[in-house]
Amino acid sequence: MTSPVVSAVVRRAMKHTEILTGIPGYPVGVHAMIRWEGLVTAVFEEQARLLTRLVGSTTTAERRRRRERDARLTRRAGGSGPADLVSGRDPAVFWHDGGEGPPVLLLNGWTASGLLWPGDWLHRLEARHRVLRVDNRGTGWSRTAPAPFTVGDMADDAAAVLRATGTGPATVVGLSMGGMIAQELAIRPPPLVGRLGLVSTRPPAPAHITAAPDVVDRELGQLLDTPPRDELAAYFRSVWEPQSAPGFADRNPALFEELAGQILERVTPRAAVINQLRAIAAWSGAGRLARIAAETTVVHGVSDELVPVGNGMRLARLISGARYVELPGVGHLIPLEAPDALIEAIESCGV
Repeated sequence: MTSPVVSAVVRRAMKHTEILTGIPGYPVGVHAMIRWEGLVTAVFEEQARLLTRLVGSTTTAERRRRRERDARLTRRAGGSGPADLVSGRDPAVFWHDGGEGPPVLLLNGWTASGLLWPGDWLHRLEARHRVLRVDNRGTGWSRTAPAPFTVGDMADDAAAVLRATGTGPATVVGLSMGGMIAQELAIRPPPLVGRLGLVSTRPPAPAHITAAPDVVDRELGQLLDTPPRDELAAYFRSVWEPQSAPGFADRNPALFEELAGQILERVTPRAAVINQLRAIAAWSGAGRLARIAAETTVVHGVSDELVPVGNGMRLARLISGARYVELPGVGHLIPLEAPDALIEAIESCGV
């Protein structure tokens, strides 16, 4: 368990990080720090691996990776698709594979694995499409993927999934942080994104608009709390419900019960929560969005407090020819709050 003092320090640091992302040069510095830390971590892990093998043992990291590999194989045997690692050339992440038809790649947001999509909405997509849902690094069955990492690394993971499944170019739909990954994927050659749906997301620094300080404080405070194990479902509902528009959670408790159950199936560790936030803080280069050639639809809720609606407006201006869809009375969780409107908006770009 994290002590209240440590939690308070991390919370304050992360809050300041969100504010600092608007300062030119700060994201570049964070990116360099992540790259350096990743290099040092890899060197030390390799040294530990060699030393333990000399005495006929394995490292803790290796044992964790083996347990996760076993969990992936079990998941595959249960019918979730051929998404386990087979060799070092395969994607570093797990993905869920369902449905038949033109391919759709779903990229979820901060802390969320590929499990966290509304069941009814997902079934509608899978009725007409092959839907691939990525477990971003640190989440789901990708908890032992290399860390630390950047948004670019997660875009590389998404590209690797599309290549491994032979499904590119695909329609790529990214929610929140997943929308950042989707933008990065659409910028990079070769063209693996046929059409692009950007949902409740923002452009790279410095073009983004940060959330209000009290919203940042609320989200970080909840995510860094350590609730009793027998209250986890209620805890996760309390984290996610404020992200929707006022009154929505009270009117739709079953949706948040489903969401809490999906989270509990494979909880994202706190270290991964922080690593993903660092990746977001290191993401910059708004001018690069001019290179996106894919047909793009931007969808944003007017009542989104976590990623203010002005971000969607800016994205639509930065991406040539992008279509902008604004949803009144809708917050950050568009797949839950406005599933029909989201399907309609995305179908306009080819889903």
